[in-house]
Amino acid sequence: MSAAIHLTRRTLFQTGAITRSFSEELQPILNTELLQHRLQGVIPSVVSSLESRGFWTNFEDDNTESVLNTEEIRAMREQSIALRSGGRFEQSWSERIDESTGVSTRFDKEGVFACEPDGQDYYTAPDLLMYMSTVISSLPPLLNDAIHSTRQQNSLNLSNQSFNAKLAVTSPGGSTYPLHVDNTLGITGSPQDDSRKLTCIIYLNPDYQQGDGGELRLLLLNGGCFDLDPRGGRMVIFWSDEIPHEVLPCKPESEDGQFDRYALTIWLPDNDPRNIQTKGSKFESLRVGAFTTESWC
Repeated sequence: MSAAIHLTRRTLFQTGAITRSFSEELQPILNTELLQHRLQGVIPSVVSSLESRGFWTNFEDDNTESVLNTEEIRAMREQSIALRSGGRFEQSWSERIDESTGVSTRFDKEGVFACEPDGQDYYTAPDLLMYMSTVISSLPPLLNDAIHSTRQQNSLNLSNQSFNAKLAVTSPGGSTYPLHVDNTLGITGSPQDDSRKLTCIIYLNPDYQQGDGGELRLLLLNGGCFDLDPRGGRMVIFWSDEIPHEVLPCKPESEDGQFDRYALTIWLPDNDPRNIQTKGSKFESLRVGAFTTESWC
């Protein structure tokens, strides 16, 4: 788990992580104060939807807009492409866990490549890094306070001092993510303990059109599913330790990079192990039964 830092120019120079000259810096355009304001504005909707459905997204009605403007989304996509061109992306992989033996098996995700942005990427992707820093510092205290005011017990204790992040690109032509829960291990006292509680995705596909594929499919308590297209500026937040989800095939067969599906994911951990895969929680049956049900949708 990476340590969260305030990814400012001053911090990067003081740590000595960057050796490029000051004149080579790519200036970020992200308005972090406006982003903080917009995040604060959606918190009531986020809390209500997380508690009732296990996930939240914008663009569901006329009252929720993107937390980023079009120029910022395009800048973050261009910076993602620059990181990929610079060799920062590697083959993405995941693990299957045998329920009976607990043995995990690694497998590559065909057509999916990813990197973990960090401070050394600031000069190539300043807006990506500033977005990450703002979300990591802002969302945990906002959500902790809001959840605490609505629950009698099991309040959140999300951390703004640690996080995981992944910038992924899915190629067109059928690439998918199989059905999974982000945090399958939970807290057992082993070295593999996973404290991730909240998954926060922002999509960087400003030219996305219906039919391009790559929708995020979330499973619901009523036995159905909910599909979300990865249009630019869509933000999705859901419980990392409980909500099963998958990515549907990216449909266009094309060498044109415009059909590459870019998504930046930030995982926020909870400092209280009792909040991870809590027994008897509303979504426990969904997490446990998702992989034993033949058909959901």
